Amino acid sequence: MKVLIFSHESDLDGLYSAAIGLVRYPQAATFFLGYGAENFQKMGNFVYSATHFSKERGLIIISDLGLNDDLIDTCVSIFSEAQQNGWKIMWVDHHPWSSAAIDAAKQYAELVLDSSGTKCAADLMYERLLPENSLASKLASMAHTMDFFTKDQYLTPITELIKYYQTLPDYYERLSLLARKSAKAILWDVEMQDDYAKYAKLRDDAKVQAMSTIQIREIGNVKAAFVQSSPYLQSSLFSEDIFAATGADLVLFYSIKGKVSIRRSNDKVSCRQVAMNLPEGGGHDYAAGAAFQSNPEDTKAVIEELEKAISKALAG
Repeated sequence: MKVLIFSHESDLDGLYSAAIGLVRYPQAATFFLGYGAENFQKMGNFVYSATHFSKERGLIIISDLGLNDDLIDTCVSIFSEAQQNGWKIMWVDHHPWSSAAIDAAKQYAELVLDSSGTKCAADLMYERLLPENSLASKLASMAHTMDFFTKDQYLTPITELIKYYQTLPDYYERLSLLARKSAKAILWDVEMQDDYAKYAKLRDDAKVQAMSTIQIREIGNVKAAFVQSSPYLQSSLFSEDIFAATGADLVLFYSIKGKVSIRRSNDKVSCRQVAMNLPEGGGHDYAAGAAFQSNPEDTKAVIEELEKAISKALAG
């Protein structure tokens, strides 16, 4: 049986969700994507090629990718057609979905969702596909530790390695290789260590540069830090440095590509609610991401746009 696995491209939960899928279906092809219409259209192109030009039927698994309302029509078009061609679809996710998204997707896909806010996508993949498998259990446990930042076990710096690979032209091949290694219980090796040594120098230089860009704003009862990020910095890990240095409640990492990552140190404001006031916004209360419309080179305009998003979130 042919199997396609689509998972989130930028974190350990996405990687290990795909790896758990590979433990169950070692013949699967893996694809790693971000959020937004462009990425979902890429998914549609892959699905179209697989379901239209082969008589063989199969299974499509989407993991750690939420369905925002503005993408409902796109996804219905993609997957309803695949379903008509005899393919099964399973969508596994732990992000908040609207009732409209759930109602639309359940017509063509088996939905494995979590509304409790206590599970990551890898947890759900493990429970649905391999509930008795010890390797899948361990991968899910490590993804959970990283996603919820519980610090309850040692993790290799693979999350930062994912960030490094995103800067390289063969990123998708490298991420697919990481997933396949993980599915074989190879969590770290000499090649990964060599790559990490190259990354560490770039990361440390990027930290110094990013720290020099910090701007602090008081918005209602929230102290927000705005930081121009770098492709070499992993937001969840670097946010700890920013919180320690500034005492901020919220940090927003904005990039020259027009994207923003949002992290918080307490529950004064929901990162997700901030993100939902921006284009392509989504995520969790404790971590979220979005795009912004301002010219990335106009720092003042970017911060003003992000400030407004925070104000709207605080206003309820």
